[in-house]
Amino acid sequence: MRSAKGECCMNGMTAGRIESVLKAAIAERDRRIADLERQLNALKKQMAAAVPDAPVAAQGAAAVVVEAAPRIEVQAQPAPRSVEISKVKRRTGEAERKAMREKHRQQQARREAETGDKADAKAGLEGRSFLYVGGRDCQVAHLRQIASSYGANLIHHDGGLREAVSRIDNVLPSVDCVFCPIDCISHDACIRVKTGCKKWEKAFVPLRNGSKSSFERALQSMSQGDNAQ
Repeated sequence: MRSAKGECCMNGMTAGRIESVLKAAIAERDRRIADLERQLNALKKQMAAAVPDAPVAAQGAAAVVVEAAPRIEVQAQPAPRSVEISKVKRRTGEAERKAMREKHRQQQARREAETGDKADAKAGLEGRSFLYVGGRDCQVAHLRQIASSYGANLIHHDGGLREAVSRIDNVLPSVDCVFCPIDCISHDACIRVKTGCKKWEKAFVPLRNGSKSSFERALQSMSQGDNAQ
């Protein structure tokens, strides 16, 4: 009996303790539920407070878009500017090409005029006969070609190296002019030429040297003088 009563007493205490623990657990649960409900209500209030601001945020976003639009237009401006630059370059290139064509035309006209002047100058000596006394034997053929380009005939006398100086007197009456390179002629031959030119009233043209260019310059000067007359 004693053992049975003791067991009942212990069971009673255990049940009471269990009930106390259960009540405490329920109370803690209720407290947590209430705490969660408070947090939920606070979140709802925050959400409710945030909802009226939504249009404002939208307006702000629209303002950002409006402000961004001019920037897009500014960035799009380089395209038309590049087109204008291309047009300017194209017009500049056309102007340069036009100037080059005009320059080429003027140069061509100048060359044609110079060619015409040379042709007229050479025509002024057409059919004339010249005597060339002295010079170098190696240049004689070239000198004849130059005279021939002016339509003139060239007679050469070596100035007494192999030919007799007296032959100059025989040739002078048939020529229009006598050329003498002063660096390639003997003194006797030069005196003979000057004397003969005075006698026969022929032009005497002293040359600085026996070069081809010196002879051609003399022919050019002569032809220009004839054209001026």
